[in-house]
Formats: sequence, C-alpha cells, structure tokens
Amino acid sequence: MQADKWEEAYLAQSQDAAVGRMFRGIVHNFGGIIQVFSLHTDLAGMMLDKAMAVLEQMRQTGQSPEMDILHDLLARRADSLSQMQDKVRQSQQILQRTLILPEFRQLPGGVPYTVNSVIETEVEFMTADSTFKHKVHKVMNLADALPSLTQFQLELHQIIHILLTNALEAIQGMEGAEIVLESAKEGEGLGVRVQDNGPGLTTEAAAHLYEPFYSTREGHLGLGLYLAKKLITRCGGEISSDSSPGRTSFHLFFPPEAMQV
Repeated sequence: MQADKWEEAYLAQSQDAAVGRMFRGIVHNFGGIIQVFSLHTDLAGMMLDKAMAVLEQMRQTGQSPEMDILHDLLARRADSLSQMQDKVRQSQQILQRTLILPEFRQLPGGVPYTVNSVIETEVEFMTADSTFKHKVHKVMNLADALPSLTQFQLELHQIIHILLTNALEAIQGMEGAEIVLESAKEGEGLGVRVQDNGPGLTTEAAAHLYEPFYSTREGHLGLGLYLAKKLITRCGGEISSDSSPGRTSFHLFFPPEAMQV
C-alpha cells in the first residue's frame, strides 16, 4: 500500500512539473521570438534614417541613381519582414498546440491531438537547453496523416520529454551528437521511436532499465524510465528498447484502443 502511495504522489508531482516545464518552454520560445522583433525593429529604424538621408539627397540634386540605393534598402527590409512573419506564424503554432495546457488535469477526453504535435512541441521546448539547440543534430521523420488521439495527452508529453532528456544525457559532450525521432502507423496502432547515437547501454544497465532508483549517472534519481513505463502502461501501450555500441533506441507502441474514448 505504501508503494502505491509514493508512486501516485510521484506521478502527481511529475504531472505538475510537466505543466510548469511546458510553460517555461513557452516563455523561452517567445523570448527568442521577441529578440528577433527587437533586433529587426532597431535595424529598421537605422535603415529608415539612411533611406530618409538618400531621399533628401535626391531632392537636392534632382538625379536618380539614389533610386537604386533606395530600392536595395527596401528590398532588404522586405527580407527581414518575411523573417518576422515566419516568427509570427511559429508563435501561432506554438500557442495553438498549448492552449489547453492549464486544463490538462480537467480534460475528460475527446479533445483531438496528434502524436506529431506532441513530438514537435517537446522538441521546441527542449531548445531551452543550449546543448540540445546548438550541438545536437535533430532528425524528425514524422509520418503524415496519422489518426488523431483523444486521451492521455499529458502522459504522452511526459513520456516524450523523458526519452528526449535520456537521449540528450547519453550524447552529452559528443562530437556529431544526433537524436532521431520517428512516428509511424504500425498496423492499426501508432509507433514512436526516439534514438540517439550515444555509447549504448551496458548489459547491467539494460537489465535494470525500468527499475526505480537505478541510475548509472551520478546525481540522478533513476526514476525517468521507470515513470515512462508506468505512464505508457497507464495509456494501454508498451515501451521497448534496443541498444548496441553507438546506438540506443526506445520504441513506444499504442494499440488502437489505447488512446480512444
């Protein structure tokens, strides 16, 4: 009974932490977007001043070579405007995927989402880690037209985050570090794979992979993969792993009945 209580308490705390982490990810992403706005606003002001000076020269000389300069300035601003518009679209996509985060706990099911949207959102949020953002080559092979899901959205966010964090830790300090994420229709169900090109698991680590409080890394509680297995079981799905020197892969499978109302 005591085991059940600490497990439930840990799961509840983990879900609260997951919601907080996702909102910190939102803040980080919008911080980068606002930074772009700030940069290009300053540049626009500087170039506007230059454009006004050129126009003033045109008024004084009555000649037109400056028109080429003006055209070039405006064209360069148009390129920057395009970048700003891309960032606006990106912010809209982030918001669209996270509008229901505060109500995760209260959702009764029935609100559609996709596996791909969860993967994309978690990858975006992981860019808050500078190593993940700048030093890890990310490959995303996400299948098109996957069926929508209606349950266990928070659990899936937690599982993907755990697997991404685990993969990132495995490749810390490596040259050519790479994480591959895949989604696919597998029979009537759905499959997700997270793979890294780290050193691989030892025989001992593989044998204790999903046990609580087992970790090969100093300072780690050893609860991440244990929690991932608990959560995927709660969803009615399965988790498996495969590892060899230079590659470790975790595979999630959701049968068709697992994510339906």
